Amino acid sequence: MKNKLLFYLKHILIASLFLSVTKVNGQKKLFDTLKIEAGTKIVGRYEHFDQDKTYEKYNFIIDDPEKIKQFVKELKLGEEVPNSLENPAFKLTVLKNHREIGVWTVNPSLKSVMVHDGHTYAFDLAQISQLNQLYPFAYNFEVKTFTAKSDFETYLAAQKKKVDFLFYYAPQFKYEGSFEIEFKASPQFTSPKAITDFLSPYLQKLVKANEYRMGYVLNEKNINNKGQYTMTITGPKRLFDQLQVDGLKNENWQPMQEKAHFFYRIKP
Repeated sequence: MKNKLLFYLKHILIASLFLSVTKVNGQKKLFDTLKIEAGTKIVGRYEHFDQDKTYEKYNFIIDDPEKIKQFVKELKLGEEVPNSLENPAFKLTVLKNHREIGVWTVNPSLKSVMVHDGHTYAFDLAQISQLNQLYPFAYNFEVKTFTAKSDFETYLAAQKKKVDFLFYYAPQFKYEGSFEIEFKASPQFTSPKAITDFLSPYLQKLVKANEYRMGYVLNEKNINNKGQYTMTITGPKRLFDQLQVDGLKNENWQPMQEKAHFFYRIKP
């Protein structure tokens, strides 16, 4: 009986030690699925809309594949904690081919990081706090407006030839533009909803429902002229060209103005 008890205690102890080692060795990594290739970069940066550059002192960039591998190997997460986001925060970003392929949000004051799966974990900021001294990084960015996708693509191609160009945020270019239709208030057209219900079948004979949007904008005209409802329709230009509703006129076609962000490294 005594031998059996010792046998069970021994195996319980071994199992406990195994679980402890597994927990330590299996500690969740921040970049657990990152494939490191030529051109991969890891960037830490203050958020670009943060005019005070609150966490600029932590900025860094690593673009040497071997150093990236070492960084990825060493960077660890703690226990999962409730989701939270500082504003402003600090970003850890993986770049490939001038695109952000992964972004993690570090909350320096809260000592946590929100990862790509939407979960938040405790994070020891000491893991990155000295990297600015080893791999200093400064950047700037520009915001440009485009009315055509072709113009954006031409500009982007030119930026990719610049050695200091890092990455970009592309415009969606989902819609070509917008136009307006004025409806006189009447027993039939008593509200924007009534107009939407009336006009939708006309629009959907020309395009699919997900290819346009229709809305009532509280602009100066709609606020000051209560005897009418001016609806704004956003979508392809063929809607403006081909939509025909008796007694109504398509007006004020405006090409969409899409904004793109371009980020550049400032060499020390």
